[in-house]
Amino acid sequence: MNDATTPIRPEAEALAALTTRRYLLGMIFQGVWWAGYLLFPFVLAKSLHASGALVTLAVTMDTGGMLLALYWGHLMAQSGRRRWLLRGGLGGRLVLMLTPLATTPVSFVSLLAVVHFFGSLVYPAVNGILQANLPADRRGRVFGQGALVQNLTTAATSLAVGALLERDPGLYRLVFPVMGCLGFVYLWILARLPRPAGDTTADPRSGLGDLLAVPRLPLGAIRWRRLAGALVAPFREAVQTFRTDRAYLWHEGNFMLYGMAFMMLNPVVPLYFTERLDLGYEEISNARILIASLGVAALGPLMGRLMDRYHPVRLCVLAFAVLTGYPVALALAGHVPGLAPASMAYFAFGVYALGMSGVNVTWHVGSITFAPRGQGGYYQGIHVTMVGLRGVVGPLTGYAVLRLLGYREVFVAAAIFFLLASVSSAFLWRWMKRADDAFREV
Repeated sequence: MNDATTPIRPEAEALAALTTRRYLLGMIFQGVWWAGYLLFPFVLAKSLHASGALVTLAVTMDTGGMLLALYWGHLMAQSGRRRWLLRGGLGGRLVLMLTPLATTPVSFVSLLAVVHFFGSLVYPAVNGILQANLPADRRGRVFGQGALVQNLTTAATSLAVGALLERDPGLYRLVFPVMGCLGFVYLWILARLPRPAGDTTADPRSGLGDLLAVPRLPLGAIRWRRLAGALVAPFREAVQTFRTDRAYLWHEGNFMLYGMAFMMLNPVVPLYFTERLDLGYEEISNARILIASLGVAALGPLMGRLMDRYHPVRLCVLAFAVLTGYPVALALAGHVPGLAPASMAYFAFGVYALGMSGVNVTWHVGSITFAPRGQGGYYQGIHVTMVGLRGVVGPLTGYAVLRLLGYREVFVAAAIFFLLASVSSAFLWRWMKRADDAFREV
C-alpha cells in the first residue's frame, strides 16, 4: 500500500529538506490566495446580489472543473508538471487582474469560469512533485505543516479582507487582483523545485517564450473518431485502474459519499447565511474562513502524523463522522434559545474545522498511499476527476432540495451522506486488514 521503505541517500535527504522549506514558504502565498478563493460565492451573493441559480452555477463550475484533471495529467506527461503549473497560474490566478472589469454578476461568473478551468491542473502536478521529492513516511507530516502555515495565513488574511468588504463591498475589485498575483507566486515556487536524480519525467526548464507557446497535442490529423478516442482515453484508463486496485476504488467511493454532502452544502451555505441568518461580511469571514482556517491550521500537523502512522482510511473514518455534526449545527442556527444565529454558525464551522483537518490531509495526499511508485500524480488526477463528477451533481442536488423542500432538508441529507461515508470507510479498513493478513500468511 505504501512505497517501499528504503534508506534515504544524502542527496535525496537534501532534496527532501529543500522541498519542505520551499513548500512551506509557498503555503504562505497559497494561504492568501485561499482566503479570496473561499469568498467567491459570498461576493457573488452579497456584493453583486446574484441570484441563487447563478451562485449555484459558479459553485458547480468550481467543482465541475475538476473533471479536467485527467486531461491535465496527460498534457503534463507530454511536457512536464512544472511548465504546466506556471501555465495554470497564468490562466487560473493572474487572470484575476481583470477583476476590476467584472462589475456585474454575469461578468464575474465568466471570470471565475477561467479560474476554475485551470483549477484542477494544480492538484496532480503538486502531488507528482511531492511524491517524487519526499519519502513516503514524511509526506503527511510535511503536508500537515503546510496546512498549518496556509490556514494561519488564510485566517489572518480573512480578518483584513472581511473588514475591507464590510466597509465597502465593491472593494473586491481591488482585493482579488492582489490575491491572484500572490497565488501565482506559490505555483512559481513549486515549479522551480529541482527534480530527484533519475527522474525521467518530461519536465524541461523553459523560458517565458516556451511557457506561453501553444502546446502541441499528439492527435495527428484532426478526425472526429481520433478526437473522440483522445477524449475518452483518460477515463477508460481510470476505469482500468479501478478494476485492478479495488481498495482505491472503495476509498474513492467513500469520498463520493462525503463529497456529495460537501457539494450539496456549497451553494446552500452562502444563501443560508445571507437570506436566512442575515450575516454580515465580518461574521461570514469569521465563520467560513477565520474559525475554519484556524481549526485546520492547529490540527493539520497532528492529522498529518496520524495519517502517516495509521493510514488515510482510518483517518477518514474519524473525519467523516465528525463532519456529520456540521450540517446538524447549521440546521439549529436560529433555533437554540439564548444563542444568536452568528454564534451557532461559529460553532458549526468549529465542527467543520475539526473534521476537515483530517479530510484536508487525506484529500490531498491520501491517494499517494495507494499509488505505485511514480504514479502519485496520476492517482491524484483520478481523485480530482471524481471530485468533478460529484461536483456537477452535488451542488445542483443541494439547490434543488433547497428550493423544493427547504434548508433543513438539505442539512439532514448532508448529515446522512457524511455518516454513510464514515461507516463505509470503517468497513473498507476491515477488508484491507483481512486482505493484508491473508497475504502475509501465504
